[in-house]
Amino acid sequence: MKKSIIYFVFSVFVLSTNAFVNVENTTAKDSLTKSFSKMLESSKAYTLEIAEAMPEDKYTFKPTDSVRSFGEQMAHIGLSSQFLLNIFIKGEQPSADQEAIAEMEKTVGASKAEVITLLNKTFDDMIATLNSMDTESLNETFEVFFDPEKPKFTKAEGFQFLKDHIIHHRGQALVSLRMQGIKAPAYRLY
Repeated sequence: MKKSIIYFVFSVFVLSTNAFVNVENTTAKDSLTKSFSKMLESSKAYTLEIAEAMPEDKYTFKPTDSVRSFGEQMAHIGLSSQFLLNIFIKGEQPSADQEAIAEMEKTVGASKAEVITLLNKTFDDMIATLNSMDTESLNETFEVFFDPEKPKFTKAEGFQFLKDHIIHHRGQALVSLRMQGIKAPAYRLY
């Protein structure tokens, strides 16, 4: 009888620990998703403020001939983010090559309205995709097929890469604003 009680108590302990760990994992995922989703919402708002700040007739301004124009920079944020989301996170095959994307950047980047529409669509898709994912899918890996070393990353790391890429190009767009004498929107940390 004493052995049965010990086994019973041990079983209850193991089952309750397992349930607690599963709740903790779910809570951690929900916290991560909520936190990163909030960051993407803030990034969207800040990126749109920058896009709105530049007058339409200055969207073709280039600080130097060797870089993208302001509009191309903003279109690059939208187009490349959608491209990376589709291939790395969603696992789709690339629908366009680098030349086609560069051409779309020039076309879309010449129109303030098209850039703003593109940015809204891309950020909304990133946020919806993130919010639809569970811990298991965030831990799935993808291969960077265009890198000769073919490194693998988790999809959660893919979202971090998207964030870094957006910040990099948004910073370049801010330089164009300032070179045109336009006060840049205040930085948003969150």
